[in-house]
Amino acid sequence: MNSPALRATFDAANFVQCGVRPFSEAYGLLRPHLVYLQVKDALAATGEVVPAGQGDGQVRETLAALRDSGFAGFMSLEPHLARAGRYGGFSGPEGFTLAARSLKLILNELGIPWR
Repeated sequence: MNSPALRATFDAANFVQCGVRPFSEAYGLLRPHLVYLQVKDALAATGEVVPAGQGDGQVRETLAALRDSGFAGFMSLEPHLARAGRYGGFSGPEGFTLAARSLKLILNELGIPWR
């Protein structure tokens, strides 16, 4: 379906948990349709959700490519650090603060404004 009303969301942790390398294998296929980025990361060995940049989700590569391509969509921080399940997760105040710090560090390293 080639409709501007149907767009895509990119979630690196979901790819990792399905055995797909997010940037290397999926980003290029989805980029023309991306309007929304859900920020969370995961470890390939266990599927455990971790702060952005601390897993195998290729978060830095994805954010740099989005920056370079002029991405003007939306981004949400969905760390799911305390509990992650099939249909949702929870981080709590401490986990969310840790996740926000990790994301801000990456954005600062890449020169992407976040304020």
